[in-house]
Parts: sequence; structure tokens; C-alpha cells
Amino acid sequence: MPRSLINKIIEDQALTRLTEEIYQDFVDSKPVSMIVFIGDPKRYQEANDLIVVVPELIKAFPGVFSVGVVDEESERTLAQKYGITMWPALVFLKNGRYVDMIARIQDWSEYMNEIPKILDKVPTFAPSIGIGIEVK
Repeated sequence: MPRSLINKIIEDQALTRLTEEIYQDFVDSKPVSMIVFIGDPKRYQEANDLIVVVPELIKAFPGVFSVGVVDEESERTLAQKYGITMWPALVFLKNGRYVDMIARIQDWSEYMNEIPKILDKVPTFAPSIGIGIEVK
């Protein structure tokens, strides 16, 4: 089974599995969230690598962000919200609003360098939105 490692880590780490139905409530209720878009491990060889890194990121940034892993059936639809074109990807949100993403697997030092910078950013428009305008 190609997703057996992914499913085992989700279960072992008690990560929230996000479906389209619960996604928005989850991200809106968290001050900071890291959303994991794994993709199909048959198609994206780095999928299994990224899911193994996720628990290590949780340890490296204890209590900093809530983690949700997007369910396989919901990935394509939810990925469109953020313009994800490279898989797997980590999407960072603050109170449900897009901050930034890290696509594909990276060296550990890259995560340690980039994530603090991402956490300092203010929410912005996701790449899929196009020209950003704010309606008041």
C-alpha cells in the first residue's frame, strides 16, 4: 500500500487528517498552522520523505504551530486555493490566512532557516489569488 507510511505517521503522531469538510474550521481556529499536502507517493517520490520530516519539525518548533495533513481525497481541491504546483508542500497559515509555503523536500538547514522567517511574516494573498485587493 503506497500510503502506508504516511498513514502510520499520521496515526502515531496523532496528526489531524483534514478533509474538505473540516479544513476551514481547523485553519480558522488555529493562530498558526502548518498544513501538509503530501500528494501521491507513487507520483511524487518525496512524499514519504516529507511525512517523515513532519514529526521532526514539530519537535524543532514545539507548540509553535498546529499541524494538519490534508486527506488524499481533498488534496487537489484544497491545493488549488494556494496555487500548489510542486508536491509535496507545507503551507503556513495564520488564523486561516495564507502566509507562505515550502514546496518539495528540503535540507534540514533550509527548514531551520526558512520557517522562522515565515513565522515572522504577515498573512498575504495565496499565489493562486492573482492580483491582491482587499475589500473593506
